[in-house]
Amino acid sequence: MRACRLAGALAVALLAATGCGGAGHTPDTPPLTFDGVPALTVASASGQLTLALWWSPVHPTVGYDASQIAVTDGAGVPVSGATLTVVPWMSAHGHGASVQPTVSETAPGVYVAVPLDLYMSGSWQLRTRIQRDGSDGAPAIDDTAAPSVDVP
Repeated sequence: MRACRLAGALAVALLAATGCGGAGHTPDTPPLTFDGVPALTVASASGQLTLALWWSPVHPTVGYDASQIAVTDGAGVPVSGATLTVVPWMSAHGHGASVQPTVSETAPGVYVAVPLDLYMSGSWQLRTRIQRDGSDGAPAIDDTAAPSVDVP
């Protein structure tokens, strides 16, 4: 009987420690630094936009990372006032991440996506949708891009 109680108490303690698989917590944001030249530059699906990406940390690792994304048009002008939706996606396994990053514009045409939940090694895409409705007189945009990063 004592062994059963001990096993039950141990099970309860383990469940409490692991969170029982319920809703996850919001991860702490690491200090963000985006220095030097972009790590990656890609064209959007339409070819009308260019996305330059920096990572924080500089070389993404398994865990919570961040990306700075500078979006410019064909003339090299920053695309400000857009809404970016970023979905970390691991194509080889057909799955995304459990945490949806928040994307904020930090300067004209410069957006930061955090946290990027790159929770396992391999090749990750940042499936990115760039939208702007054009209500402010700027051209409307609805485009996509899928820059990728290999996480060791």
